[in-house]
Amino acid sequence: MASVAPPRLQPESAPSISPPNRSLLEHGWWSVVAWTCGLVLGAGALSDNSFLTHLATGRLIRSSGAPHHDLFTFASGGKPIVVQSWLASWIYATLDDVGGATAIRLFVAAVSGVLLLTLWRLSAPAGGLLPRVGLVAMAGTVGLLWWNERPQILGFLALALIALVLQEQRSSWWLVPLFAAWVNVHGSFPLGVAFVGAMIVLRVVSTRSVGRREVSDVAAVAVGLVAGAVVSPYGFEMLTFPVELLGRSESLSFISEWRPLSLTVKGTLDTNNVVFVAEAVAIGALLVWRRSWLRLAVAAVFVAMALWAVRNVAVAALVLIPLVAPTLAGLGTPDPTVPVSRRLRFGAGALTALVVGAFIVATPGYDLSAYPTRAVDWMEAHGFVGRPHDEAAAVLTHDYNGNYLEWRYGTRALPWFDDRAELHAYEVARDYVFLLSDIGDPDEILDRNPHDVVMWEADSSLGRHLLEDRAYEVVYRDDQAVVACRLGSSFC
Repeated sequence: MASVAPPRLQPESAPSISPPNRSLLEHGWWSVVAWTCGLVLGAGALSDNSFLTHLATGRLIRSSGAPHHDLFTFASGGKPIVVQSWLASWIYATLDDVGGATAIRLFVAAVSGVLLLTLWRLSAPAGGLLPRVGLVAMAGTVGLLWWNERPQILGFLALALIALVLQEQRSSWWLVPLFAAWVNVHGSFPLGVAFVGAMIVLRVVSTRSVGRREVSDVAAVAVGLVAGAVVSPYGFEMLTFPVELLGRSESLSFISEWRPLSLTVKGTLDTNNVVFVAEAVAIGALLVWRRSWLRLAVAAVFVAMALWAVRNVAVAALVLIPLVAPTLAGLGTPDPTVPVSRRLRFGAGALTALVVGAFIVATPGYDLSAYPTRAVDWMEAHGFVGRPHDEAAAVLTHDYNGNYLEWRYGTRALPWFDDRAELHAYEVARDYVFLLSDIGDPDEILDRNPHDVVMWEADSSLGRHLLEDRAYEVVYRDDQAVVACRLGSSFC
């Protein structure tokens, strides 16, 4: 009897499998997002007062070489100087000569974009998406105040690239050009030396040995510092100047960015400082929880620097990323992002750069609304400013106005003061603060600082005092500034 094959069981219809839903956050474009945010952060109009003097100095370097004495303010008396950011000043002046403010803004935007992109890459050891976004977003929020056209942004970029060399175990000799450049663009390079030293200590403690890598890192830093000093117009003074600057703490104490960190400014919360403090507290708690005591100690050093001087806040926020990212590995769910090809990311990055570049080209290069431009126009028309140095009026004015006059007239400007308080005697810086704060007798303070003209904020105690002071003739007044000529001066 023939065997009958058992009937084949028909499988139930298999349910259709659809790709899992991806949230908006789960994509591989975050590097492009970081690049774009950086471009936008750096694309603003030029307005920083310190930058104006850096640009004026760059023009001077291009025309007659690096200055070794102060050629701008009369309060310094031609004091010997070291232009710590001479290379940045030269770069700005060269860009200005090629393409004006637009070229400078394009450069600053590109530097800011590369900086935030580098921070995103430094966050990679964290693994998870949300920890990485959180770390970089906090550093970027702090950068809203500090990432601008000042040369310090070049120092921030150098620090980020140095951290990347160490984190990714790139050749130590990449540190040579990075430190050589940093020495010449900004005086914050000792913080980079401290960071490299801290990372070497972390590595030595974890491996319990000193290897070839540690030796080559130290050698590369030393070679970079020496090379940077040798190629500069100031030689090894470039290396000693930051130490000498700290010795002028009395004058520096009058500069807001050298003061201790505060959570309020004139009674209102300082968002940048609040974000940084919140970040520091959260990171400290995390490191305690992970029992990463050595990283906690290193982080505490940089946070303490920020608490001591608010100008170190941006550096500390940057340094915390490579310090903390490894301790975040394994927390939360793995990074669910879908990879995107390098070609697509590069194309998208180029497109956003074109859009931001078009915005820069289409908008005004400078925002000078904070400066008394109308008053200075009047002073120029009446021969007070814009004349040869030995014929110009000595103008007693705000430090930021001094920067503006230097940018506008170069060595033909003769302001009393600018924001380089380290150039001036403690007594001069003190008198400036007294005038700002309405402390003491203004006539006595003015007498201690010989001048021809006072240009001061109209809505201020000194501005109102000048209207009634018989020792002065008010020659110009608008809603922003008062210009008063000192009777007995050759200009009155």
